[in-house]
Amino acid sequence: MTACPSCGNAVRPLWPTCRSCGTLLMTPPAPVSAIGAAADAALSVDEQFFAPAVYQAPIVVEQPTFPAYTPNTRVAGSGSGKWIALVGMVVFVVAAVLTAWFTIRPSAAAKHPAPVALAPRAPTQGLPTSLDVITRVEAESTRHTALQAVSDVATGDRGALAAAQPDYTWVAGNQSSADPHTVSVVQNPGSVTIAVAASNHDVCAFGKWAPNTTPVYVTMAHEQTCAAVNAPAIGWSPQAGGAGSDLPDDNG
Repeated sequence: MTACPSCGNAVRPLWPTCRSCGTLLMTPPAPVSAIGAAADAALSVDEQFFAPAVYQAPIVVEQPTFPAYTPNTRVAGSGSGKWIALVGMVVFVVAAVLTAWFTIRPSAAAKHPAPVALAPRAPTQGLPTSLDVITRVEAESTRHTALQAVSDVATGDRGALAAAQPDYTWVAGNQSSADPHTVSVVQNPGSVTIAVAASNHDVCAFGKWAPNTTPVYVTMAHEQTCAAVNAPAIGWSPQAGGAGSDLPDDNG
């Protein structure tokens, strides 16, 4: 126990003040450092590190400002940039399509081979098994029957030929035969030439009749326009081709 320096009453060592007179019994604390920038400048780096609770002035962050949006607001140059981008996309697509077309499409030579005369062949006995032979026989059979009609009327007049053979459509010699039932016919000086297209539109069977002569025939492959006026100058043969049933029997 100790005595209060003011009133002399007994006080305990842990009492901060005298309970009788209120005298302060402990050393008063040191004054608090100044607050703000001056205090920060007075503190060392270590003091600032170990005294994080010292008041710091708040940092003021300025908020960015944006223009108010309205439906009619437009950025300068945005319209022209949009159209430039659109035109660029169109040009790119067109260039890509043209590149693909010229790269993938077959060449004209590969798509349309040059016409070539097929070797004469004897009339087929029985039913052929190859599709190429079937289409060729079909055109050659029509050619043989049509040329018989030409021989009967002895002219290339389409009206007379239609009356003699109504099963076929007879067209002018400068028109192409569209199928094995259409005959292109032209009257030449001293002869008649006909042309019949196969169903595959690749084979064309030509025939030629002249008075007091044996009819001659030529079958062309890769013929794009099966018209009588396009008959070749070479490759003709007396071999009729077609089917054996088309040829006359021994009794004529």
